[in-house]
Amino acid sequence: MRTGVVLAGECQGVVVIKIVGAGSFEHSFSLRQYCDHSLPSGKERVLVDLTECTYLDSTFLGTLAGPALRLKKAGGSFQVAGGSPRVLESIRTLGLDRLFECVESPLPYDRAGLRPLAAGVPRRETTGELLLQAHQTLLACDPRNAPKFQDLVSYLGAEVARRDPSPG
Repeated sequence: MRTGVVLAGECQGVVVIKIVGAGSFEHSFSLRQYCDHSLPSGKERVLVDLTECTYLDSTFLGTLAGPALRLKKAGGSFQVAGGSPRVLESIRTLGLDRLFECVESPLPYDRAGLRPLAAGVPRRETTGELLLQAHQTLLACDPRNAPKFQDLVSYLGAEVARRDPSPG
């Protein structure tokens, strides 16, 4: 499994997320929690620094796309900066280049204000929910993702429903 570190914090009113190494499923739960906590507080700008990122998996990208969609609807800015050709191709392949504002390099910020996000998920049941939500978001972002993820979303939806039969 690829490993990496995801750092997050606020620098001059901008939420900054920096991926060092791989951005993978392993960090998606804490990333989602961080964004859910940080973005409702009136933040209008997010910077995702990919200058040291080597890989992004679909779950991590789907998790990033959720807050990007919410911020875009609210008139905010979700900027993705840097990134190797391979990382940028992952973003383009999923159609997220139309959602994210992709720029060559990030504006300077104080990295000292960033803290590492935890890796892993708290419960096994959360894994399916996290995977489902991330891939549903990718389907919502670009209909061309359906051939890639529709079967996975159908399977995960059934698994999550089987574990939690309550409505809604």
